[in-house]
Amino acid sequence: MERNVRLEGKYVIVEEISPKYFENVIEWRNNPEFNKFLNQPYKLTLELQQKWYEKYLKDGTQGLFVFIDKTNDKPFGTLGFTDYDDNEKIMIEGRALVGELEYRGTKELTEGYLLVNDYLYKKYDIATMYIHVVDQNKKVISLNKKWGYSLNPNKTRFPEELLVNGLIQSEYIRTRDTYYKIREKIEQLLNFL
Repeated sequence: MERNVRLEGKYVIVEEISPKYFENVIEWRNNPEFNKFLNQPYKLTLELQQKWYEKYLKDGTQGLFVFIDKTNDKPFGTLGFTDYDDNEKIMIEGRALVGELEYRGTKELTEGYLLVNDYLYKKYDIATMYIHVVDQNKKVISLNKKWGYSLNPNKTRFPEELLVNGLIQSEYIRTRDTYYKIREKIEQLLNFL
């Protein structure tokens, strides 16, 4: 697992999580408006974040990236992955959080998602990505469908993700081919934002 990842686009910089972003992540994840559908049944503290980070650095199956606006150096969200399997070429994409409301639906957010997804598909030769979304979270379901995800028609690959902290989730999948087809449309949309 590569660490200290830094990706740069026209509008946004994407950096792997590091202690300089802990304060932002803690604030976002503890915000009741943002965390009602997160798999976090507790208040996140600096101590808990540091303990998680120590384990994270040794775990090659996960990654977490922070989006930073290039115009003002403002961190505004995260995207990451878990359960990377090099043999099957799969992972779960997640940890998506827009911590600053003014960035929802923006060119910065869109470009950040493209940078991370391009990186993951190319670097790890991913064949299939999975996501798990709370069934009540209609906005995120709609957004993920626009990004090429569809309800998994096959046997659930990660059944432990279907009920988390009392929240019922469904499993969605996106293949490499689907991503690259939808990517062209998203890139065109980015040019109009």
